[in-house]
Amino acid sequence: MLILLGPDVCRQIMLTQDEAVLNLLESWSARSDEIMLSAVTYAELVAGALNTTEKAKHMNLVKSFCERLDAIVPWDENAVDKYTEIQMQAIAEGTITNMNNAMLAAHAICLDASLLCSNGKSFEDIGGLKLLVLDESGQLEGSNN
Repeated sequence: MLILLGPDVCRQIMLTQDEAVLNLLESWSARSDEIMLSAVTYAELVAGALNTTEKAKHMNLVKSFCERLDAIVPWDENAVDKYTEIQMQAIAEGTITNMNNAMLAAHAICLDASLLCSNGKSFEDIGGLKLLVLDESGQLEGSNN
């Protein structure tokens, strides 16, 4: 299984070292699942780090975090096409989709990856997305994992 980490989960791991989330990622890694970042998430993390007073410290934290992952996946033409489809559907339905969320969802769909996040409501209107949602205790919603 390929798992893309959402920016909210990345921040949670980097800032709190949430043991439940780390254990979940370790269990997936042990069974040879690939844990990656979309280039979209990486851009959000870098922008967040550069928007602090301690830029170097936060950039080191982001880089250290990323070194532990299997890869940062480039955002490609297929992801662009899927993103456009998601946005056109949202416009046709008269809804608003956050651009970064739509880009990340499009990337996950194109990669046939599951997206791990802690706010599933941000993605619930996006069809075809395999979503893994963490609850407040760092466990997968709907599981005893």
